[in-house]
Amino acid sequence: MPTSNLTVSGDIGGVAVNSSFSRTATGQIAHDVTLNAAKTGTLTTRTDNTSGIATLEAGHGITAGNVVDLYWTGGRRYNVNATAVATNDVTFSGGTGDNLPVATTALTMAKQQTIDTDFVGNLLVAIGALAAARAHISFYESLTLRLSVDLTANELWFWVNGGTAANPLAAASVTHIIASQAGTTAAALKIGALYTSA
Repeated sequence: MPTSNLTVSGDIGGVAVNSSFSRTATGQIAHDVTLNAAKTGTLTTRTDNTSGIATLEAGHGITAGNVVDLYWTGGRRYNVNATAVATNDVTFSGGTGDNLPVATTALTMAKQQTIDTDFVGNLLVAIGALAAARAHISFYESLTLRLSVDLTANELWFWVNGGTAANPLAAASVTHIIASQAGTTAAALKIGALYTSA
């Protein structure tokens, strides 16, 4: 049976902390994908907290109807609808996350990528994700969003059973993961799950 191991080492508040633990189960899932680069731009029109126009770099490749994620210093919105495109001007609205910043703020816009996967949340023993750039991942059960996670560049997000935190995907039957990143060069994303096979 597969075993997952994790070691955490460092200090908190000046106190050295070191911890190693492992979990064994009957199944595992591994995703090692490359997230496409986001496109640079500026928020040229701020209509309201959730809609506006972004002027992007030439050759951005975003078309009307795309679902995109927006990133800027100190904030992000995801599941945003690109409603119209006129050359480099992308009109957008909706989504979830932070209110849009003031007009003229630099931002990046990324088309979402779908990662095909399949597992039952209640069977999870451990799950983790690590991105080489600032990123966002969302776990879906068909059309229903079950968990949304912001990833800081090179900082591991994880959960293991037996600890104090509740299973973040309890009662979910995950069918796919949506991901994007804020950076302007392609970046690696790793997602792993250990579970008890049904």
